Amino acid sequence: MLDPVALDRAVLAEIDPILAQVRPADLDRQTPCADWRLRDLLCHMVGHHWGFAAAARGAVPPDPRLWDGATLDEDDPYGTYRTAAEMVTGAFGEDGLIERRLAVHIYGTFAARVALNMHSVDFLGHGWDVARTIGASDALDEQLCVTGLAIAARWPDTPETWGTGPEAPFRPRVAVPDDAPAYQRLMGYLGRDPQWTAG
Repeated sequence: MLDPVALDRAVLAEIDPILAQVRPADLDRQTPCADWRLRDLLCHMVGHHWGFAAAARGAVPPDPRLWDGATLDEDDPYGTYRTAAEMVTGAFGEDGLIERRLAVHIYGTFAARVALNMHSVDFLGHGWDVARTIGASDALDEQLCVTGLAIAARWPDTPETWGTGPEAPFRPRVAVPDDAPAYQRLMGYLGRDPQWTAG
């Protein structure tokens, strides 16, 4: 398994070409996240990049306005996302991070290794969400998804873990065949139907 900093970099590199395909005309598209349009999903992703970056730099307690208050440049939604992704990658790359504890909005305070793994698995899920929303290829890297499954398997299968509503990154599991590709099994594990289509 990759170290958590390298894993997160690999995940963000994997989903970046998906995000780069987003156009302003896509922002009102329905997403796999119930009640969220693509605009809402991207704001969530940007805000969580900001929030995790602040957490990595010692912000306590988490500021909900940072985590949940992101906005987009609707003429350049990918540019907004890319700036936030570069910010969190820089924060996660700072010396000594892995020895710290990070305060994660809603969920609590965790060892950096755990918090980074949460971020990585969350963004594998949301990268897939964006791909399905805009009709891009959703076949994420096999090894990254196998690693994501190994991480998620450690989390309790409880309502407290999975959460409710569109803002919940992980939802009750969806049954997926054991012989399905790893990315489909991971999405099922995170509560997404791998066959989801808009409308």
